[in-house]
Amino acid sequence: MIPPGRSFAGACALALLLAGCGGSDDPAAPKPPVATQPTAPVAQPARADVLATAAGGIDSIAFTGDTAWLSLSNTATTETAVVRASLPLRTESAWSGVAMGECGLAREESGTWPLRAPSLRMLGSDLWLFQPWYDKGPDARPEHALCALSADRTTFVPRDAGLKVCVGSACTTLSMSDLKQVNNRLYTNAGGGQNVLASNDGGARWRVLTGFFDQDICTHPAFEIVGDRLLVGGECPLDAAFLRAYQLAPDGVSLASRDALPVILPELENRNVQFIRATGSQRVFAGVEGGLLRSEDGGKSFQFVIRHPLSGGRNYPYIRHLIALAGKPDTLVAGGFDKATQKPYLAWSKDGGTTWTDLSSLLPGYARNLDDQSVAAVTAIAEDPQGRVLVAVNEKESAQGRLVLVTLGTP
Repeated sequence: MIPPGRSFAGACALALLLAGCGGSDDPAAPKPPVATQPTAPVAQPARADVLATAAGGIDSIAFTGDTAWLSLSNTATTETAVVRASLPLRTESAWSGVAMGECGLAREESGTWPLRAPSLRMLGSDLWLFQPWYDKGPDARPEHALCALSADRTTFVPRDAGLKVCVGSACTTLSMSDLKQVNNRLYTNAGGGQNVLASNDGGARWRVLTGFFDQDICTHPAFEIVGDRLLVGGECPLDAAFLRAYQLAPDGVSLASRDALPVILPELENRNVQFIRATGSQRVFAGVEGGLLRSEDGGKSFQFVIRHPLSGGRNYPYIRHLIALAGKPDTLVAGGFDKATQKPYLAWSKDGGTTWTDLSSLLPGYARNLDDQSVAAVTAIAEDPQGRVLVAVNEKESAQGRLVLVTLGTP
């Protein structure tokens, strides 16, 4: 039991903080602090601000040190290009071109050749460039499927000699749609189909993990390395979607067995796999036509976290890009295009992919005329060194590129 005298002293001490109990009448004496109620945080709306525009399409975003890099498609009047600007990026940032050397792709020539764009990947200390191949005939200048930024950072130099395939006197170079690096080993899907190749010498020579060392008629597969497992997904033959896993050998450039490991999957139907991306040691996402799969066990099993019906629905997104923010693995941003509306698609999650907030309506190209048959799409998502989310959007297929700063807001 607290003695009465101590009880009074304690009560008076508390009152001194609140109302000056027993305090001085001196007007010069310091006033006690005024208690205030904490204010609830104000919800911030999401927004999208265009930082840069291009006549051609923007394919990818990369960062090296204090520099941002964009790759641009060819147009009717220009060849493919890579441009760079100093960080942090602003609307007034000055972009300058980088000499493409032997690695540029010719201008489109008013519909004679297709629109194409190079892709950029910063892997380790190297900035790589890879791009689609197109047979323009024996008299056209040679093209290169894989290049890298030169040591003096002034131009790009070919690095695709190891991807050359010859049958008799007819030769071609395998092109890729993705390039990744794990523990100083390179992995690519060059050749398409079910091909995944690996190199432990910087791309000078390549070894086949799955598929063949040849060009396939099927589209390029998606792939990811998760620990000692290789995940491969795609659609080959046509309308036969697959997602498989294989055990890597200790050298990382061969398989322990050609037999696929078991993977527990929901029915994929004919939903082609668009990408596979690990955002942690065990969490893996796979984008498919009309949906998104998530694994929490390193790719041993997957479940849908986004799923739209094959037909009859209002939306059918092809999710092709996904990032987890640095230091915030549960904050995800995903994008691509909506086949049902021909509009760009962008969504984000604050809970590791369980629920999603759609931001598509903020993007350039979303309010486009639906009578225009050209698809608007998100082509790249990146987090810059300042922690901001940058999104590349093409308002038309491979044209009218926009670099957008996206503020996620608070849902």
